[in-house]
Amino acid sequence: MRVTKRQLRRIIREVFQSHTREPSPGDKIVNVNPTCTHFQSRGVVDHIEELPEDQGKVVVYMTTNSGNNWDAGDILEKTMDQLEFEV
Repeated sequence: MRVTKRQLRRIIREVFQSHTREPSPGDKIVNVNPTCTHFQSRGVVDHIEELPEDQGKVVVYMTTNSGNNWDAGDILEKTMDQLEFEV
């Protein structure tokens, strides 16, 4: 069975959004939220932080690319629904 990149991204997005598989330190990720100022930032996960009162988790990552609103080496924090594993 052949899986296209688009299908794979959709599957990965569903995994993150359902939190069945969370990223771990060292994983490569990309911001896929087109309304975010850091859209298309790529990076390596440093750690995961718990939000207060069971509101969820955020991924803290160091960027490996630059964009209009960030530079390579910046540390960003995003909720998991904004991220996918880098393919």
